[in-house]
Amino acid sequence: MSVREATPKRKRVVKPPQERRRELLDAAVRVFARRGVADATIGDITAEAGVGKGSFYLHFASKEELLAAIRAGFVDEIVAHASPFFERVGQEDWWELTDAFVGGWVDFALDHAEMVRLVMQQAITPDTQDVLVECERKLREMMALAIQAGVEAGAFRVIDPELTASMLHHAIEGSLQGALAFGETPDRDRFLAAARDLVHRALAP
Repeated sequence: MSVREATPKRKRVVKPPQERRRELLDAAVRVFARRGVADATIGDITAEAGVGKGSFYLHFASKEELLAAIRAGFVDEIVAHASPFFERVGQEDWWELTDAFVGGWVDFALDHAEMVRLVMQQAITPDTQDVLVECERKLREMMALAIQAGVEAGAFRVIDPELTASMLHHAIEGSLQGALAFGETPDRDRFLAAARDLVHRALAP
């Protein structure tokens, strides 16, 4: 019997397309974190995922398309994390819910620091710009509706809920993303105290 006949063949593992796509996305995030977006290659990503390059092109046309998918997935996570807070509007104490929302906002960014760095360092293309604009719109709209409800309940007093929501979002999110993008990790308690103070001053009657 030959060695070839004696050696059992490795069974090819066939996975559902969505599972394989998820594995490629997760592998890409790990590779980008180690090597940086510019230096990482498709070969690096497929090697990390344990698949051939052919599998990559079944799911993505290019590295840029994969990056857009990573950003889109992260945007979905952000919106999914924020939504439960807004569902509680009008059912709990306004200021306790506000503080809880700001705390969850800050903690989510810090817990996903590597992903924030990746997203911030990625060049914005027409594909990814649409994703970002939609995320900004959803979050700003939810915040504006919550602030408006607080105004109607007499808890908040602001002139323009929509612009106030936009300014608070950019002030807090921008400060966090700016720090994380350059490798800094803000002191959580200090940052959270300042963020809550800012929101209280902006919304307080």
